[in-house]
Amino acid sequence: MDKRLRFGDLVRQSGRPQAITLWTKPQENKVLTRAIKEHRVLTVIQEPGKRDYGAIGFQATPGASFFIFPKRLPSESKARVVGINYQLIEEAVVPKARHNK
Repeated sequence: MDKRLRFGDLVRQSGRPQAITLWTKPQENKVLTRAIKEHRVLTVIQEPGKRDYGAIGFQATPGASFFIFPKRLPSESKARVVGINYQLIEEAVVPKARHNK
């Protein structure tokens, strides 16, 4: 049986993640590409009728969400991350629009 990790434990070890939305191909997103190389990405799989769970690393899965952590994640690539708590996600900072007057 695969090892299980608690999402809260990852947040305590690696900081509060930010959710990222892919509008382009993953390799064209510089923030995601860097985070993948630095081992800071969690793929969150959402299946109807089941609890959300995560997998450490980037997995191009339809309907998945991607969380980028500020620090490196543990190297247990086969571990299933359970107990996804969306309240622990860092809110994205949206810059205010500048108005030229």
